[in-house]
Amino acid sequence: MAPRESLNILYVGNLPPFPGGAAISCGQILAGLATRGHGVRALAPITAATLAHAGPPGLKHVQAIRYLVPHFYVGPHVPPSDEYRRVERAELQALLPPLLEQDPPDVLLLGRESFAQDVPEIVGRRVPLVIMVRGGTVLGILHGFYPQPLAGHMLQQFRKVSLLVTPARHVTDSLRRLGVPNVRTILNAVDVHAFAPGPKDAALLNALRIQSADVVVVHASNMKPIKRPLDVVHSAARALPQDPRLVYVIVGDGALRRDLEDAAREADVATRLRFTGWVPYERMPDYMRLADIVAVPSEFEGQARVYLEAQACGRVVVASNIAGAREVIADGASGFLFEMGNPADLASKTLLAAADPGLSRRIGEQARRQVQATHTIDEAVRAYETTLLEVTGDARRRPPLAVE
Repeated sequence: MAPRESLNILYVGNLPPFPGGAAISCGQILAGLATRGHGVRALAPITAATLAHAGPPGLKHVQAIRYLVPHFYVGPHVPPSDEYRRVERAELQALLPPLLEQDPPDVLLLGRESFAQDVPEIVGRRVPLVIMVRGGTVLGILHGFYPQPLAGHMLQQFRKVSLLVTPARHVTDSLRRLGVPNVRTILNAVDVHAFAPGPKDAALLNALRIQSADVVVVHASNMKPIKRPLDVVHSAARALPQDPRLVYVIVGDGALRRDLEDAAREADVATRLRFTGWVPYERMPDYMRLADIVAVPSEFEGQARVYLEAQACGRVVVASNIAGAREVIADGASGFLFEMGNPADLASKTLLAAADPGLSRRIGEQARRQVQATHTIDEAVRAYETTLLEVTGDARRRPPLAVE
């Protein structure tokens, strides 16, 4: 039985196996809150194909309720299709009211800001509502991907909820500039025990046909256009003539996968690229440790987990010079920044990191210390716990006992 002091939390949002870092981040926070003794139920989308082939994994101490969607909506910087929204809204309208009535929660958490389009009206004022902002929708509004009047409607919805919590200060600042005052920052976090320095996995090197003398550049993403994965291929075409030791490992899958393969062949660098497809998240530390350099050429990010995962492993991140990267990377000290959209500059910074192992080691060590100091899961869970107690008007209550 949960301790009397615990919160009853109802979550609506993405959870693994939903692809992408946001689902992983939200799942880790929920699992942490549950382990600290809070009751956590989660209403999360899943596809029929995923259920049929793998089934949804459980989260420790979290009661997961799944609803079917036509596909995983992985591009929150643009609105979902009308059909997707119709299906999801119908599921939420059918499932949320009974969950609220049968076991009234103390607080309702939304795991992505796009859920604010419908949930406030379904829920009404029965329970405090907190949005775990990931950044995609906010940045999509700022960059003009959300048409008016939908952008205005979303901002109006944000103002209705009790609080928005962002993973990065620049997202908080952006929301405030957009006239949304009820927002605070809890920094994105990673498991610094799983993502830790270590040797490259010999079996993985062998499977990917990587030699001991090779310098490995890893790019991990869902290959959406805003991730700009083609810039990695274009930079490889510039860098390889100067340093043929480079080998590029492309982790993930998505809309641009075939374009990347075609571009690699056209640039005559296909033999130096390895495509892994999706890999289980529990294997991602091995892929981060496989890297000497991690390339993140995104057009914009809220706070990409891959920055922190690579840094926690003591690897050098070479990232586009955008607000999300500047919060965690000091150029030349805890990583390298290059001009966004400039593959030649990406190639230059990649060659710089590859040419100086001593500098790369110092940068990796500094990056690891930085993540350990400010981006741990335990710290983020405690911050969410304090925030939710405040929102529910119960901040004076002692924290619940941890669940063993």
